Amino acid sequence: MGEALKKIEYEEEHSEYINMVHQNSKGWITKAEINSGSYSQWHYKFSELLQQDFDKENTYISLNTFYTTYRRIECLKELKAHFIDLDIYKTKLTKTQILMDLEANYFNKSIPRPNYIIDSGRGLYLIWLINAVPSKGLPLWKAVEEYLYRVLKHFGADRQALDPTRVLRVPGSINSKSNSVVTVIDQYNYIYDLREIQNEYLPELGEKKDKKKGRPKKTVFIHRERSLYYARIKDIIKLCELREYDLRGHREMILFLYRYYLCYFLEDTEKALEDTLELNSEFISPLGVNEATRATRSAERVYNDKNKDYKYKNETLIELLEITEHEETYMTTIISKKEYKRRDREYQKNKYKAQLKKQGQLTEKEKISQRRKKIKDLLAEGLKQKDICVQLNISKRTCINDVKYLKEQGLI
Repeated sequence: MGEALKKIEYEEEHSEYINMVHQNSKGWITKAEINSGSYSQWHYKFSELLQQDFDKENTYISLNTFYTTYRRIECLKELKAHFIDLDIYKTKLTKTQILMDLEANYFNKSIPRPNYIIDSGRGLYLIWLINAVPSKGLPLWKAVEEYLYRVLKHFGADRQALDPTRVLRVPGSINSKSNSVVTVIDQYNYIYDLREIQNEYLPELGEKKDKKKGRPKKTVFIHRERSLYYARIKDIIKLCELREYDLRGHREMILFLYRYYLCYFLEDTEKALEDTLELNSEFISPLGVNEATRATRSAERVYNDKNKDYKYKNETLIELLEITEHEETYMTTIISKKEYKRRDREYQKNKYKAQLKKQGQLTEKEKISQRRKKIKDLLAEGLKQKDICVQLNISKRTCINDVKYLKEQGLI
């Protein structure tokens, strides 16, 4: 009878937790299990996830969601939470000592109060829930995550657990290493905004670029670099999609760049390799696993050496990957000067249109379009061109040209 009650209690705990984290999630959520050292994962929408069994050993879910059934950063759809994994066993402190210290000296002072404090078995999870942010907010999310890690580092914060695609143990499941049930120690129901956390704890990231001259602060500089790496990763995947994953002739370079930028963005070389091999498996003609690993190994070496020689310029990347002008129009950062100027012209044109609209004015194109419509209507009423010129206060030549245009377009 006691075991049955415990089972119900654990089911309620994981159900409440999943509801709190994912009730409004739109993307795919990863559920993972580790059995006998073997890792398996599946992907579900929220309603399907609730129907899964969690009261068993080593069960995990992702707190952020994905567009597709791939657990990689370029597939992220919604950023739903921040999290820090405290490996208490690596410190000389007890869980109670750490919790007392955090409550007295950290929560709502140097870090926000977590929504969940979870006993994961041999450690603690601190989880901050945020209102869903689209994947384009990932560089800022990563900056906040790094900040939380730095503050909590001496409490055993795991450097390898800052990956936005990470899966965490579910309350009510069993940690086989400690032979204990994962349990919620404390819960706080306020949902944060990502910008709210940034403004409170990393205000320098909100400063305008031209506010202060000179080299930006280290945190700001790293944030900008990380934003560039993420944009590069997205461009590489977009190129794969445009070429329908037929990358023959560029496979090694695509995989090298992908692994290289992942290393810098995630700062997790194991995850970078894992995702690189998964991307390779999607190619029409993939490299062998060993070949793909060898062909991209220098990416990890360059990252570890902090070698700046591989910070390719756009022109170099376009040449190496033979990116066409058409493909450039889909890129975010890997673009030529010509494409940059085209976008700038388009931006200035749209800005000009917006200003005119705000002032209640029309562009020249809109004026001509309206004038031709009036000419068409007046012709339909039986007016002659000389009368139209008088009524609209236009020259005879303008009227003749507009009538000619309307005839060519089959409008009259």
